[in-house]
Amino acid sequence: MSSNCSTESIADRVAVIVGAAGGMGRAIAARLARAGCRLALVDLEPDTLDQMVGELALESSSMTCAADIADRTHVNQAAEKVEKRFGGADILINAAGINTKTRTLDDMSPDVWERVIAVNLTGVFHCTQAFLPAMKHSGGGVVVTIASTAAIVASPGGGTHYCASKRALLSLTESINKEQGKYGIRACAISPGEVDTPLIDKRPQPPSPERRAAMLKPADIAEAVYFVVTQPPHVTISDLVIWPSAQISGTYTV
Repeated sequence: MSSNCSTESIADRVAVIVGAAGGMGRAIAARLARAGCRLALVDLEPDTLDQMVGELALESSSMTCAADIADRTHVNQAAEKVEKRFGGADILINAAGINTKTRTLDDMSPDVWERVIAVNLTGVFHCTQAFLPAMKHSGGGVVVTIASTAAIVASPGGGTHYCASKRALLSLTESINKEQGKYGIRACAISPGEVDTPLIDKRPQPPSPERRAAMLKPADIAEAVYFVVTQPPHVTISDLVIWPSAQISGTYTV
């Protein structure tokens, strides 16, 4: 039985990973490094980034940029640094995201709402807009944004602000494909169910060890990202939903 499926080598491509120090961001960085990518690692804490570079042995193939992506100036400065070091970007991974212990409309202050939207949605807009020109100049690129199944099924557990920000990312991804496809830009929103990352610890009621063990792992998301970014130029995977088997089957619920 033969197959016509093929993937593209991404060796020596420049991948910008925003939220690189988080659970999923770190796993994505490690996976793309194994594929031969040069990495620009963007996150809020420079010390955490430097530690990560050392632990993953990325010194010769990476650079770091400390930035609050809710701040447009920080993002523009990061894009300029990447341009200076690598000459541009071929892959952009929007993996930064936050949540808060306060998650319902009854309890949420405007400041809490605005901060989550500023990072989870506006930050993705800032980063995408900042790195698109370099992608266009080089003839194309791939933008992968980590959304969430909270974009599909809103829940009090996920949080009103979080669910709203993630659902908006699906529309943003669709707009990128519609508007930028003619320049060779392809965009994908990956929506994972529950993933065992440190963000889980910020829940008002952290899950049991048994439930946590059944969740997706950061490496699962990293493999999905690798699959998306290695598709040939005529293939666009616009949406990819990944559930833990226990969650989708109803063995446990959100």
